[in-house]
Amino acid sequence: MKDIRKDTDTNISKLMKPILKGGILGLAVILILFVLLALILASGIIPLSASPAIACIAIAVGAFLSGFSTAKATGKNGLLMGALCGFVLFLIFTIIGMSAFASTPSASTLIRLIIFVTAAAIGGIIGVGSADKRKIV
Repeated sequence: MKDIRKDTDTNISKLMKPILKGGILGLAVILILFVLLALILASGIIPLSASPAIACIAIAVGAFLSGFSTAKATGKNGLLMGALCGFVLFLIFTIIGMSAFASTPSASTLIRLIIFVTAAAIGGIIGVGSADKRKIV
């Protein structure tokens, strides 16, 4: 008789690996875009007042790619996988932000949550649609 606990642990670990890989990819993309944004702002090409909007775009792009890669790796449940990956990214950025700047949650935290989860969920839907489909004859 199969051990149900072992099957559940295996299924959870199979799901966590793509979520973590996607989260790391999204984190890297967002950090690279933030560095580019900082360089552009420092050069004066874009006014400083535009930085919140551009930061939201950078977050959306990173979250989208994160959800896309996670869903492509799992090949199913794109909306759920993308949303989970976006939520993980949101938690990482929120914890880092609160730790580094001793801030408290605000309305902008809710907006970031919506951006992270929505962009990653959309990426997940598209990622599942683009997953390799091999025709077995």
